[in-house]
Amino acid sequence: MTSKPLRILKKQFPLGHYGNPIVIGYTREDLKIWRELVARIMAGVGITEHDIIQVAFNYGLFMGAFRFNQGAELIGAAVVPASVAPADVQIRIMRDFRSTVLVSTPSFALHIIEIMNKKRIDPKELSLKIGLFGAEPWPESARSLIEEGLGIKAFDIYGVSELIEPGVSGECSAKSGLHIFEDHFFPEIIDPVTGQSLKEGEEGELVLTSLTTSAYPLIRYRTHDRTALCKKPCACGRTLVRMNRIFKRTDQMISVRGINVFPETIAEVLSGIKGIGSEYSLVIHQKAGMNDQLNIRVNASDEIINDAGSRKTVLHEKIQFALRKALGLSVKLEMVSRENIFEQAK
Repeated sequence: MTSKPLRILKKQFPLGHYGNPIVIGYTREDLKIWRELVARIMAGVGITEHDIIQVAFNYGLFMGAFRFNQGAELIGAAVVPASVAPADVQIRIMRDFRSTVLVSTPSFALHIIEIMNKKRIDPKELSLKIGLFGAEPWPESARSLIEEGLGIKAFDIYGVSELIEPGVSGECSAKSGLHIFEDHFFPEIIDPVTGQSLKEGEEGELVLTSLTTSAYPLIRYRTHDRTALCKKPCACGRTLVRMNRIFKRTDQMISVRGINVFPETIAEVLSGIKGIGSEYSLVIHQKAGMNDQLNIRVNASDEIINDAGSRKTVLHEKIQFALRKALGLSVKLEMVSRENIFEQAK
């Protein structure tokens, strides 16, 4: 487990500018297209009607879990809707149902591997062959750990909530980029500062235009994801344009355990809390290159820091609860003096 300072942040952004919940509508035809695109991704990595797909995404307001479910049904595969069951339950399901495909966030897959190691479960005892992972950036080091720890081939998937998530693009067996479905999306790469279009192979911000969406069409939608495009035919035989895997953003959003965190949301929570200053910093703890834990260090007044009674504890719990509610994520909160707020975490 390693840690590093993510960035120093101040409350200088319009509150709520990013991160506010939005409602996306879909027509019946939109949902049909989405299901077919997810099925394409599955077929592209070798999933067939003979597979048993364990979907370990939350079947809640995140629609991706349902689309994985329906995409699997479209190709005739069996589905195990494991949802957000704990890792030990996921392992038991894998054994009982002999699941051949795991669909989840990469960080959850790594957590499953941790539990398997603790219980001394050999991946050869499972029937898993393939993993589809997304909703957060994950480096090649994490892919290696997942493939070795579960005895599978791991593939990346990509989507955008305002368009289709997942379903915009996905890796194939060649693992040389994610194929964008150009019959439904027109991709561009632009300079995030000037907005000028960039050439093939140059890294910039991915911009997408929906071509077939009816309920929520978008023209030149800026995703804030940094990548590059490749138009050369893939080793798998497809000629669809490919995008590099996403590791960086043009804004300050980060992903922690599959949950998008916007600094503006944190600033909004902290604003108006008596005894808490306007400056704060974020530190992420990483394991295998994955954002595993978010620490938030806030500037508290000397009166609070030196409080020997219960006031400091009560305020700490209040802020931590408010952050968990706003972010949908448990965080570690530190209340420090202003001169220590930018100190690197140990």
